[in-house]
Amino acid sequence: MLACSASGALSVDEQVKMLAERYRQVEDQLARSIRYTSKDESGGATTVRQEWYNGAEDLIKATVERNDASGRELTEYIPHDLGSDFGWRGLFLLTRKETPAPDGGTQVEESRKYFGETEEGLDQLIRELRKSARFKPGEPTDTVHVPNVVVDLSKQNKGEGGAEEFGLGEPHELSPALRKVGPPQFFDPFANVKGDSDRFRVIHGSASPDSRYAIALGLNRKEIDWATYADAEGTYYFVDWREKDLCNYVVDLGTRRILGKTGCKYNSTRSSLGHDQCIVAWSPDCSTFIQLANGKWSYRACYAGRIAPGPKLVGTVNLGKEADKSALAFLGAHEGGTFRRKDRHISSSMSLGEVTNDGTIALELWGEDQSDAAGNFEKLTERLRLRSTPAGLRLETLNVRYAPTKAE
Repeated sequence: MLACSASGALSVDEQVKMLAERYRQVEDQLARSIRYTSKDESGGATTVRQEWYNGAEDLIKATVERNDASGRELTEYIPHDLGSDFGWRGLFLLTRKETPAPDGGTQVEESRKYFGETEEGLDQLIRELRKSARFKPGEPTDTVHVPNVVVDLSKQNKGEGGAEEFGLGEPHELSPALRKVGPPQFFDPFANVKGDSDRFRVIHGSASPDSRYAIALGLNRKEIDWATYADAEGTYYFVDWREKDLCNYVVDLGTRRILGKTGCKYNSTRSSLGHDQCIVAWSPDCSTFIQLANGKWSYRACYAGRIAPGPKLVGTVNLGKEADKSALAFLGAHEGGTFRRKDRHISSSMSLGEVTNDGTIALELWGEDQSDAAGNFEKLTERLRLRSTPAGLRLETLNVRYAPTKAE
């Protein structure tokens, strides 16, 4: 899962670039993903729908292909954090229509649409690229060398929808009904992989970009009756915050093995539970992860961790503690005094930004001085780096600044 940039909203170019990268990541993992296929024949048309889910059972791709006498039409869409109630989310939509030409050739029309966030809200069409080509009889209909034409969105209908228009409403996780259909309609590469799966339940939306790792809800004991923590549908799991054995793990989805504890204690497999949220950010190479557990008034915990080849968990560090420390030192230096929690009761909130392969972490931190009703301080942006040292993982603060206002 990727949170918004700590320096502000993402530009259209940034969102398009991220959706294009997400498309590449998803295509690379389809062969090792859960796949569901359904086929319908009616009115002289054959419609085939396919859905792919990662090891956390989150939808990563869906396609609908329709064939009839008029030709072939394909729609495929790849969501990016579609179920998120926080941070940035988007959708990539490809439509391709092949129509028989009078000379026996084929006319191909393609559209690539990118949906993201604008000032008008989420799920907005932010860019559209089109291709059009006529192929001779027997000629391959590959459009890879056909140039794109950028559509002028100012002349398009503003009301065009995103995910909801194409049937990607809740829930976004694999339903028990799909699993029951069996082969060949259903393929699950994880079906016979047990590992440590009795000891955890994966938190939806927490998987790494390559779907190899995820964050999971766990209880620090060997025997767990998960049925006592399940909701009525058996879809999500909830553990009381006060449960002494509550913990979170980072897990290898391919082997279902626990790599280690993250340090956080988020209590549900839903990534958003009222005011409580579990936000996970990964570096592009999936070696560094951040887990942020948010509460109603402030964040509960935030830890950074690193995974080495093997795979094995190198360790985790308390990112929240270091970020708070740096923020209080900055405020003390800029506001003429020492900002100490024991005499200035600060309640901090946090949002995550980009995590890079070299371990650099961007975030925003803001809070309220509970000893002074007018003591809210402005948002701060911080950049920290997670480093591996002979003594273990260490965090160093690179810079702290006041966050720019919208006017700036």
